[in-house]
Amino acid sequence: MLKRLLPRQESFFQLFQQAADKLVLASTEFSNSLQDLNNQQHYVDEIAKHEEEADQIAHTNFQLLHKTFITPFDRHDIHELTSTLDDIIDLINRIAQRLPFYQLKQVPDELIQLSCLSAEATNHLKSSIYCLHSLKHSEEIFKHCNEIDHVESKAHLVVLAGEKKLFQEENDFKQFFKLKEIYSHTKSVINRCQDVANILKGIVLEYS
Repeated sequence: MLKRLLPRQESFFQLFQQAADKLVLASTEFSNSLQDLNNQQHYVDEIAKHEEEADQIAHTNFQLLHKTFITPFDRHDIHELTSTLDDIIDLINRIAQRLPFYQLKQVPDELIQLSCLSAEATNHLKSSIYCLHSLKHSEEIFKHCNEIDHVESKAHLVVLAGEKKLFQEENDFKQFFKLKEIYSHTKSVINRCQDVANILKGIVLEYS
């Protein structure tokens, strides 16, 4: 276990968990915003709050990293994990803030499915991060990281199907542009979750 290998600073793990919690909330709200268009502004506002709180968590983590002499694992990995988690929720917020002025009247089934997959990916990420404090849970970490890879594979197929339908059926250029952009950004959320999963697997391999 990491506890046996190095003196530990519990706050790092607690902050990672808090960041993961905010990420799951934001991704879930984003999926809800595409399925409940009449109340979309409520979800958009909630995502902005989660993003602001996540920024504070990242800032606290960076301050702690600066002040801590011995860290539970490599300083570069802590910095990269903190930054990438924050990048994901920033990306979700960036998409969400555009939804109100996009004024979507309806959302393709494929895009809703993709948003659900992004929420699924963040939940697996959260589960793996909650196991990070102990390498006793290394198999569980790898299991959730591999599940994120499976989610990404499914998301790739969903995006292909959705974009194919857009090209074949959508004649309104503005609507085409809006939906194409949401597809792209939502898929990027899943890709970034995969990036974090790779960081986590690297940490486990280095200290196991």
